[in-house]
Amino acid sequence: MSSAVRPAAGFLAAALLAVTALPVGAAEPSDARAIARDGFIYGYPLVLMEVTKRIVTTATPAGTFVHMLSGPTPPFRVVVAPNGDTRYSSAWVDVSHEPQVLHVPDAGGRYFVAEVMDAWTDVIADPTTRIPRSAPGDYAIVGPQWNGTLPAGVRAVRSSTNDVWVLARTRNAAGDDPSVITAIQQQYRIVPLSHFGDAAYQAPPGVMRDPNTGTGPAPPALVAGMTGITYFNVLANALAANPPRAADAPIIARLAALGIGPGKTLDAPTVDPALRDALDAGVRDGLALLQAYDPPGVRHVNGWHWTADTGRFGTNYTYRAFIAMTLLAANLPEDALYPETSVDGSGAQLSGEHRYVMHFAAGNLPPVNGFWSLTLYTPDHYFVPNAIDRYTLRDTALRRNADGSIDVVIQHDPPDGDQTNWLPAPTGPFLVTLRLYWARQAGLDASYRIPPIERR
Repeated sequence: MSSAVRPAAGFLAAALLAVTALPVGAAEPSDARAIARDGFIYGYPLVLMEVTKRIVTTATPAGTFVHMLSGPTPPFRVVVAPNGDTRYSSAWVDVSHEPQVLHVPDAGGRYFVAEVMDAWTDVIADPTTRIPRSAPGDYAIVGPQWNGTLPAGVRAVRSSTNDVWVLARTRNAAGDDPSVITAIQQQYRIVPLSHFGDAAYQAPPGVMRDPNTGTGPAPPALVAGMTGITYFNVLANALAANPPRAADAPIIARLAALGIGPGKTLDAPTVDPALRDALDAGVRDGLALLQAYDPPGVRHVNGWHWTADTGRFGTNYTYRAFIAMTLLAANLPEDALYPETSVDGSGAQLSGEHRYVMHFAAGNLPPVNGFWSLTLYTPDHYFVPNAIDRYTLRDTALRRNADGSIDVVIQHDPPDGDQTNWLPAPTGPFLVTLRLYWARQAGLDASYRIPPIERR
């Protein structure tokens, strides 16, 4: 375990020690198990974001940008399903005391998106190449209780939570001069509103980080390993810092029957064993439900399934938790789409035991205004180490056939001859994600027919 993860583990233990003991509610164990299952699903994004934040801010304080020097690599496990197309610039922001002003630089025509998320993973702002005049710009991220006046030219971004995550992605195309991207990244900054325009104030300098550095256990694994009491105590403390929304009142009332609420945690030594077992079982039930979840209304074509709306979840708690577990920090659909498959065209599980080809006809390339890519992951959505350190194939780097079509080869062993279009696979099962950045209408309405991955 890396040194960056040890404090996070201590934080989870502290959730049991520094608690406010409450009498347990009157729910019967059978009811408690159902409440725990639903409460687990409701709170999953908030708990996962809290664990992720604790890991990241252990080494880098809130309000400081961390910039990746290149695309992520297999040791990078802070974000599930990382992309290999862009460089990340990440900062956690606390707006509980005053608004924080985010400066988004001009990317000089290069594709970028500066995603701003509340603690529930809803996207509350997305300055991007897609939106004219969104950058350069200054965005005041204001908390749920703040009322005040902003300086002229500063755009307000209202967050429903006090914790906010800014995750910018700057395109990292083949053949790019790395120093150009670095220069763009270093222009991101966060300044407290009280110091905005203060020439004497120095914002924390961005930290450049090598993505080859191991990050220890992935946040979803840490959450999955929690006991019921640990999970709900972490949730209760996170709710205290990020009060629930009015629409959450029904689930908050149900959790109150277990003695759980914003800032109201369970005293582990005094919890009745039957309730302890019910909480553990409810957490297991919630995990199993999410792991087997197939969102209703999601279109399936040639083995691929399209993600529906991401970044706008409302009270669709199950879908919100599912996306957090499998695609944390997903952009709004207008900015990026993430069709995914774990099966070939016949419906059989993809496996490195076989060889595959994916044929894009010249007139059937992914419909994008930005760019597109194919990324291969393990079943738990992380990069697979391989001999040539290739985890993603980008559209501009692919070799085309004489008729303009593209054949992508997916297999474990190197193909004979040219390897430009080879996406290395592990020896066992895997999945593939097609990313469409700034998709056209055929992508947004899922009418585009993604070619199947065919066994050779």
